[in-house]
Amino acid sequence: MTQNGEPIVNATLVNPPSRAHQIHSFLLRNELRAWIAWRPDELLMLSGYFPFWGASLLIYFADQYPVLFVPQIEPRDHIPAGLRVQEYPWGDLKCADPYSVLVSAIANELVKAKVPPEQAGMNVSSSRTSLPIQAAEQIPMPESFSGLLSALTAKPNSVSRAGFADLYLRKTPEEIDAIRLANRVANVGLRAFFENLQPGIAEAEVAAAVESAIYREIGSDGIFHSRGWAMVQSGANSACAGRFNRSTGRRLENGDLVLIELATCVNGYWSDLTRTAAVGSPNTTVEPILAIATAAQQSAIDVIAPGVSAGYIDALARDKIAAEGLSSYFTHHTGHHVGFRYHDPGFLILPGESAVLEPGMVITIEPGVYVPERGGGARIEDNVLVTESGHEVLSRIEGAPA
Repeated sequence: MTQNGEPIVNATLVNPPSRAHQIHSFLLRNELRAWIAWRPDELLMLSGYFPFWGASLLIYFADQYPVLFVPQIEPRDHIPAGLRVQEYPWGDLKCADPYSVLVSAIANELVKAKVPPEQAGMNVSSSRTSLPIQAAEQIPMPESFSGLLSALTAKPNSVSRAGFADLYLRKTPEEIDAIRLANRVANVGLRAFFENLQPGIAEAEVAAAVESAIYREIGSDGIFHSRGWAMVQSGANSACAGRFNRSTGRRLENGDLVLIELATCVNGYWSDLTRTAAVGSPNTTVEPILAIATAAQQSAIDVIAPGVSAGYIDALARDKIAAEGLSSYFTHHTGHHVGFRYHDPGFLILPGESAVLEPGMVITIEPGVYVPERGGGARIEDNVLVTESGHEVLSRIEGAPA
């Protein structure tokens, strides 16, 4: 983990398993020849495709090209190579039940591939998911849809569900580059945040400037989708940030601590960042809060490397805050996995967690201190890649605001 007592940082990730290798190993372990997926983050992970409507479905075969079923009104300009694409009549006003058509087409593909139900799997459990590009209409699949598919697949199996969730944990170099791009775009938004920390500006106005800056990145660097969700809290509102994040109409005042929680999605890949800064010079009652949160975060980041346990990382941040007598004001976990979702499946960075870091994992580190009695709270959050011998902070980009 260290050389000469110093943490190894910015190390290179060497030969991580390819995404295809990870998927095929999962199928082999679970005696499956096909996997059916329709959640946007599942499609992205399995095929690199990020849907517009959220009504697309993929069959990933162990021994032939995947089949992607898309609504007839789905845009086609960002479908990756290597997929067999079939259209189904979702969006056709003349079709009363497009899902029955879709299920029949899926059944036909499984029969052609000679995949019996016991060798096909899917994730039927309720879970968080990424938003599609058309985020205003989240996954318009009917509740009965998983039931229609269940006849085509093996019965839900806790082992296979857990194994599928594990696929989220270790990102490939291509996926890491995509997450790095999401962080670059997020930093464009953070620059707008810092530029707007002026007395008299409303929290919602700062958030709007951040989201506008992120949206304007569409069209650059191969970006076809760029959305930000900025939640800005100032003054006494920032002391609530350990429980919830939201922007209000409160106007910033000199001396305020201002916290931004920023989710950013670029081409389907996610960044999750938080920054806290003062309007002018921070009030003396809140200035130590920011310094403590910043120090706690850095102490946790410094030890990130393969083999380090999540609980140990959490303890370092938590102990730093406790040493200042503020342990009761750190009210949440220290971090989580990120990349395919705003919050990826996987173990959390929290007290007592024995799971260890592995190369290719991308985690957040986000300790916070929220003290209503002092009228403020602070959290600093970054996205950190675990490399073969250390770590790389993906969200600290040269020239970006601190």
